[in-house]
Amino acid sequence: MRGLLIALQFMTRIPISYKFQLSEKDLGNSSRYFTLVGFIIGIILFFTYKAGILLLPPVVVGAIVIIMQIIITGGIHLDGFMDTMDGLLSARPKEKVMEIMKDSRVGAHSVTALVALLILKYSIIVSLPKGYAPVFLLLMPVLGRWMLLYCLAFFPYAKKEGLGKIFWQNTSKSCWYLSAIFVLLVFIIFLPIFYLFSILITFLIILTPALIINKHLMGHTGDTYGAINELTEVIFILVCLVLLKF
Repeated sequence: MRGLLIALQFMTRIPISYKFQLSEKDLGNSSRYFTLVGFIIGIILFFTYKAGILLLPPVVVGAIVIIMQIIITGGIHLDGFMDTMDGLLSARPKEKVMEIMKDSRVGAHSVTALVALLILKYSIIVSLPKGYAPVFLLLMPVLGRWMLLYCLAFFPYAKKEGLGKIFWQNTSKSCWYLSAIFVLLVFIIFLPIFYLFSILITFLIILTPALIINKHLMGHTGDTYGAINELTEVIFILVCLVLLKF
């Protein structure tokens, strides 16, 4: 429970009144609860869509869902996505990319990438059938944080220091495999078995940018973890939209 509360405090803006002493190891070990945090976020998105669609058209509900997710998470992963896009799209050497990603100023690349990401995400959400949309939105943040965890467990850390390194040092491959079991169980409970293919397809697609980042930066950083989470969420619901055709 302690680890879950720490993970919730770090990854969301959900008010947690419980006070405790927090060490770096405690923070790092909380990564094992990331997929569960994703599930909690997903539940909120599920009911947001369910409530909204009773009164409003899908084109409005889609925007409300995205805004709700930004409010819940504080945009923590979107910030990482923007920094990552600013760096990688600059087409500079690793050292310069790292410098750009660290810069707090917002660049043209990051704004362009953010707008493109949100337009795509919104378009997919409003295109989902009302019967499936709430469940896909429930599972979307689960898979996003599962792939984030994959990058923590299987790729080196690209910087000598940073907040992301605390999680990287305390995340093992076994942690990711255990999270995979949780992901499979959640999918089996909420969707037909056929949609397990969405996990595999999304994983294989996201593996490409994860490998590209790893090759260019010689590892991952806290910003790129956020970028992978955001890309995974969009690709997952896009894959689900395609699978609905079969």
